[in-house]
Amino acid sequence: MIGEALSHYRILAPLGAGGMGVVYRARDERLEREVALKLLPPGAVGDESARRRLRHEAVALSRLNHPAIATIYAFDSDRDTDFLVMELLAGQTLAERLAPGPMSEAEAVALGLQIAEALGAAHEQGVVHRDLKPSNVMINPRGRAKVLDFGLARLLGPASAGVTSASGEIVGTLAYMAPEQLLGRAVDARADLYALGALLYEMATGRRPHPETELAALTYAVVHTAPVAPRHVRPELSPAFEALVLRALERDPARRFASVPDVLAALQALVGAPAQRIREGIRSLAVLPLANLSGDPAQEFFSDGMTEALISTLAQIGALRVISRTSAMRYKGASRPLPEIARELDVDAIVEGAVLMNGDRVRIGATLIEGATDRHLWARSYEREVRDVLALQSEVARAIADEVRVRLTPGEVSRLAETRPVDPDAYRLYLQGRHLWNRRAPEAVRDSVRYFEDSIAADPTYAVAYSGLADAWNILGDLSQMPSGDAFSRAFAATRRALELDENLAEAWTSLGFLHQHRDWDGPAARVAFDRAIALKPGYASGRHWRAEFLVACGEFEEALAEARIAAQLDPLSPVILTGPGDALFFARRYDEAVQHLRRVTQFTPGFVAGETDLGRALTHAGRLDEAIALFRDVARRAGSNPYASAGLGYALALAGQREEAERAIEELVRRIEAGTGSAHAVASIYLGLGERERALEWLERALALHDRGLVWIHVHPRLDPLRGEPRFRAIAEHVRMPG
Repeated sequence: MIGEALSHYRILAPLGAGGMGVVYRARDERLEREVALKLLPPGAVGDESARRRLRHEAVALSRLNHPAIATIYAFDSDRDTDFLVMELLAGQTLAERLAPGPMSEAEAVALGLQIAEALGAAHEQGVVHRDLKPSNVMINPRGRAKVLDFGLARLLGPASAGVTSASGEIVGTLAYMAPEQLLGRAVDARADLYALGALLYEMATGRRPHPETELAALTYAVVHTAPVAPRHVRPELSPAFEALVLRALERDPARRFASVPDVLAALQALVGAPAQRIREGIRSLAVLPLANLSGDPAQEFFSDGMTEALISTLAQIGALRVISRTSAMRYKGASRPLPEIARELDVDAIVEGAVLMNGDRVRIGATLIEGATDRHLWARSYEREVRDVLALQSEVARAIADEVRVRLTPGEVSRLAETRPVDPDAYRLYLQGRHLWNRRAPEAVRDSVRYFEDSIAADPTYAVAYSGLADAWNILGDLSQMPSGDAFSRAFAATRRALELDENLAEAWTSLGFLHQHRDWDGPAARVAFDRAIALKPGYASGRHWRAEFLVACGEFEEALAEARIAAQLDPLSPVILTGPGDALFFARRYDEAVQHLRRVTQFTPGFVAGETDLGRALTHAGRLDEAIALFRDVARRAGSNPYASAGLGYALALAGQREEAERAIEELVRRIEAGTGSAHAVASIYLGLGERERALEWLERALALHDRGLVWIHVHPRLDPLRGEPRFRAIAEHVRMPG
């Protein structure tokens, strides 16, 4: 079949085959992605019972949403050939992993935890697998398990019988079947726990619990005899591990573990400290990008948006440090070990998960993992209508908070409980807007405006859409993509409406603080807004970052540095936020320290223009003019006519006595001012560098008339220090009520 097409799937290569089906790697030519196709084996194409089992597998998988369960995309038929379309998994099967020999007890327990969590998610949905075996477990390059092949799964009921073919023959894999299943008797979730015990036995010893190969002998052994104790095969195994495995392999279901939570507790106890003691030590976590289970790349905005929403909800909990979206999204699609990611982000735990939007319903599965050990601590799946998605996010966040044993304040409990239905179209449009806004590229931010406005049109009472719109206008003004006065006026209108609809929206209070600072030059009002934002959402990195900038403008440098460092802890991979401590050091006149910090930022993110211009500014005031000028020239060459690079280069050239080039920088800035995107404040600073105090004062007065946002730094900017004794300067500065 290689090269042939089934519907719009082009078959590329075989992946594996067994009694229940043949699996191929294929290309979805509509969505331009690779998938796995599962077909019936050649001898079963006309077998109606086999066709029913394949369709049954599709139904069973469609009910399940868990990171450790393979995702089904579709069930289709072409030319009388039925097939499943599933996610294409990298890695090896557990059978392949065990071919060279057994694994360590620790590795067996770690994989056993993941497989057990997958079974637990299935059992919660009323699905028993009934064919768990090594070839039905994939291990990806990061060591994560995925349970496959629910072809023999059955929905739990009062009398779920054993699996037989149309002829009455037992089907499945005998070596991993529970005795009651092998005998065709009623089975329940405990049959899967028997199979899990068989897997654990084989992972740790390298052999099956019953090694007999002849059918009759194997059947007799499973039904009538106990397996050899694991420690007789490998004496180094622990007594506790042996006891767990033998209990799972009890022939009488009543003597086995009663449910998956019981098995999980026993497995977690093998890893080390009791789960409660571990979880009480969790005070920081990262939510990695949720996987998009739809299989449709066009739905990435939804999984990314749900990731951001979960982070945002958790960030309301003051006792928990939650890594911000910018840093978390760096790991989208990464296959690196979780302990390595946890070390990089300096967190105690990781939340992994997946999300699926199907029509007007949304499902989310989440797993809490201890960062240092890669130990699974908790896993749950949730499903709601899209209109109840805010309640879904809060439910997941509260469950995680409960698991890590953090204490919630009464206000946090109240805010997490505050949910309201949301219009599904408004929600989707809002997530698409945030998806674009988070790119921070000017054109993407402009496009986000349309989505936020469309979201508002779909639901004029949707507060977060107004907050998103405010953020978009603020960024466009801050990036000099439009006259700042126009941008900030639009942002203020959107912010005010957001707060009218939801007075507890931390993002809107942050936007209001930014506007009071940069638009209104009203320090006391800005302080109230920023303080309110942080009280509502202590883990909001952008709120901390903007509050730090405000404290700098007020001359409260030590407080600003502390706040900037908190922001950097919350978002340790965000270059913008990492510049915050460097800015605080610069304005505090600690130039050498600022250079050291900003040098690390630019080395961490080469080509980051804002960090480079901040570094150039610090080099200038540290007296390292040649380095500063070379850096500013390089930025101008790569980034074009950047206003910050032009201003910094002009000032450094002026101090270096290169008057002609400094004046050319002034000419460029004047052209920008005429276009509505330049800074008279920057022109004044270059004239100061040239020693022309009168011209500098004239341009500062012009900056005041233009309401130049650069004047927000007038009380603290080192470039303006030569003018601080001038009455005209003090008269200008009085209009900027920044020390709050």
